[in-house]
Amino acid sequence: MRATTHLLAISALIAFLGSVAGGAEPEKITRGAGGPELAAVISARPVWSEPGINLLGTPSHDGRYLSFVDASTGDLAVRDLAAGKNIRLTHKDPAAQKEFAYFSSISPDSRQVAYAWFNDEGFYDLRLAALERDSVPRVLYRNSEAGFVQPCAWSPDGKQILTLFFRKDNISQIALVSAANGSVRTLKSLNWVYPKKMDFSPDGKFIVYDSTVKEGSEARDIFLLATDGSREVRLVEHPANDIFPVWTPDGKAVLFASDRSGTMDAWIVGVEQGGAAGQPRLVKPNLGRFLPMGITREGSYYYGLRSGSRDVYLAPVDWENGGPAEKPALASRKLRGANTSPVWSRDGRYLAFLSRLGTENFGQETRAITIRSTATGEERILTPKLAYLEKIEWSPDGRSLLAAGSDGKTRGGLFTLDTESGDERPLLRDHAASFRGFDGVWSADGNAVFYIRDEGEGSAIHRLDVESREERIAYRPDPGRKLHALAISPAGTELAFAAVNAGDQAETVYVFSIGDGGTRELLKLQRGGVAEIEWMPDGRALLLAGARSLWRVPIAGTETPQQLAVEISGDAGFSMHPDGRQLAFIAGETQAEIWVIEDFLPGLHAAR
Repeated sequence: MRATTHLLAISALIAFLGSVAGGAEPEKITRGAGGPELAAVISARPVWSEPGINLLGTPSHDGRYLSFVDASTGDLAVRDLAAGKNIRLTHKDPAAQKEFAYFSSISPDSRQVAYAWFNDEGFYDLRLAALERDSVPRVLYRNSEAGFVQPCAWSPDGKQILTLFFRKDNISQIALVSAANGSVRTLKSLNWVYPKKMDFSPDGKFIVYDSTVKEGSEARDIFLLATDGSREVRLVEHPANDIFPVWTPDGKAVLFASDRSGTMDAWIVGVEQGGAAGQPRLVKPNLGRFLPMGITREGSYYYGLRSGSRDVYLAPVDWENGGPAEKPALASRKLRGANTSPVWSRDGRYLAFLSRLGTENFGQETRAITIRSTATGEERILTPKLAYLEKIEWSPDGRSLLAAGSDGKTRGGLFTLDTESGDERPLLRDHAASFRGFDGVWSADGNAVFYIRDEGEGSAIHRLDVESREERIAYRPDPGRKLHALAISPAGTELAFAAVNAGDQAETVYVFSIGDGGTRELLKLQRGGVAEIEWMPDGRALLLAGARSLWRVPIAGTETPQQLAVEISGDAGFSMHPDGRQLAFIAGETQAEIWVIEDFLPGLHAAR
């Protein structure tokens, strides 16, 4: 996966396809020569499962805490596993909507947490917070050129923080940051592809990390880098994708994930004298899209899973009864459970949607575009060279897609994608933009795009000419008002959007006339009630997606809004066919969970 400027990515972290969550019997593992002795049978148990769980932190070395981001506030927090309660370590100003905590790592003595903080200037600080109540966090490192920082692990003596920097010049760096004064020692500079996981050896002598083998390849190997920068070796070399390395607490082995057997499994390789000792051995098969968090001092391996799945479904709509005319059917025969954000072409001949490819990394994932023929059901996949894809929309002539996302140089924006080749062309790129890009739509003639740009505490709708790149403000609301869920009418004469004022508990849906600039209020809802808006093909009503519900809201007249009897995942997209009778939507739910594997290294305890 290409590097991007990260934002909080609480949802869509992982999906579990293995047998653990399904309640299967513990698997026997394969024994082999070299490295630590493994338990003959291993099992896993759930540790924590509730709404808002994310995997952006680590377990403490003593196994008491898990660090994470409080989804309701964006603050850094820890979970006290023994007491079963959450403790917030930061208390940000509610008015500072842009700021939030991201990745974090707990110190070896469980007294401090190093964490990334997205600041009010649009880049990430490296900060420290104490686990003591009412302590004041301090900024350890702040540099706008670094752009993104990720604390990965602490040195065993607690003096250095292993940190990933991703600079604005598209270079990622493995660095050590002093926990005392924030001074930086760079160990290695890489290209735009950054490690998915890095870890400090228990003796402090080595860094283990994964990296791509060659340009343009998603496959990775595991590397061992001396902390004094004197040498580097390839610890695991294989044509498969080997990722997510972490040290065992005795320093005698590295645990990692690999798809070499056809599924994503946990493997272990022994380490002696700065190199591999024997061949890797299977530890736990078929973990699916798991994400590691870390290993405690006692050898408990914490990782995340997500049960359930979501996908794109198709259903004809019976408007008289307000529901599907028949049972919804899966839209795709490929990549099942990996599809989101459906959108019909203007002529209804094709359905495009985003499809997940490969492994996921803490909310980021490699996304492709699947285009499905309505007539034949044939599917083809486009793989544009973008770091991230958030949303797509067909151009009026069907020859291109407008894509919101980011490029390989951490610039969020809007791009056009050729529907035959998948080649991309930037329309608008901005380092200050989110990796998700801008919320944008085509004009009726395809010669311009309208998009929402944040401006301080508020936002405005801009019009960008596709050829000349000339830009002007089409609509600016009252100061402090944030806009989202932009949609353009079939005739291209009106824009619909939702707006929220800072501090308000309600949001309002407006319709804006592009021609005369007039704006009228359509309805008011509780804040968070609008995830997405789309116009009905006849232009007489809007479709509004909210919390697992879909409503048809008339533009004028006394007709009552109609709720469709279909349960959708409102944050993942929907689209109505141009004939107004077939709906493409996302259905299904996923539940994030944190699990632990214990006592799989019995030799570790015997040595104590």
